[in-house]
Amino acid sequence: MAEEFLADCQRRNHTPATLSVYRSALLGPRTQTFLDDQAIATIGEFTAAHLQIYEGELRQAGLPVATVHQYHRVLKTFLGFCERQDFSVDTRVAEVEGPKLAQVEPSTFTVEQERRLVAGARSRRDKVLVEFMLKTGLRLSEVNSVEVDDIVDLGDRGAYIKVRQGKGRKDRHVPLDASMYRRLRLYVDRHRPTGCPALFPTTRGDGQPLTPQGLKALLVRLGKETGIHVHAHKFRHTFASRAIAAGVDPIALQRVLGHTTLTMVSRYVHYSPTDLLDAWQLRRV
Repeated sequence: MAEEFLADCQRRNHTPATLSVYRSALLGPRTQTFLDDQAIATIGEFTAAHLQIYEGELRQAGLPVATVHQYHRVLKTFLGFCERQDFSVDTRVAEVEGPKLAQVEPSTFTVEQERRLVAGARSRRDKVLVEFMLKTGLRLSEVNSVEVDDIVDLGDRGAYIKVRQGKGRKDRHVPLDASMYRRLRLYVDRHRPTGCPALFPTTRGDGQPLTPQGLKALLVRLGKETGIHVHAHKFRHTFASRAIAAGVDPIALQRVLGHTTLTMVSRYVHYSPTDLLDAWQLRRV
């Protein structure tokens, strides 16, 4: 039945990354070993107690809580699918709560760190790339996919980046401030190789876009050379925090980030102690 579930997910246009997670959780060796050990041969034999036992074993095996939570969500989603297909399913599974995830405040770059990152980038492409990630909040895979034609200039009304088929297979528009747009145009017109659609091509001269692995390697090197802890999502956290601090409407920010709910937006937003103090002072005026 797992293959039918995966085929249905593919039919509904789930991303390859999502399908890979689902397949690993349902058909991977950990799950198969557990089913064999528990002598579970049918869907109806998998009970709420089994789900709890399995998650306990995953934790004992040293898997991070976030990974165990992922297994929890996938298994419950799969069993929900089976129930809709008229299979006998233990309805108590739906009542099992997943492991509680720690609420860790996302880290962001300081203004000084942002300056050091841009200054530490080796080439014109890399400098513009770092600024682009700070000013747009795009995901790593989305940065790799941006093409020159995705820069849309509306004249006096401003400019934006069209993100094609981002996470969740959704197109969206990300505004560009005037200074970022000018730097992009200068980079495209004077420093970027001609004849290739990618906004950030490789340095090999083959016209191919920078790969996710290449971008990760660039960020790792930049982190080592500047002494700053760098990862792709930290740029996104910083972008969201700066936007909220500047007074951007949360619903507008939700659209720009490409999230379906405001709950997801709140996870990215970071309030520094001074931000909180300023907000509290305004409340008391």
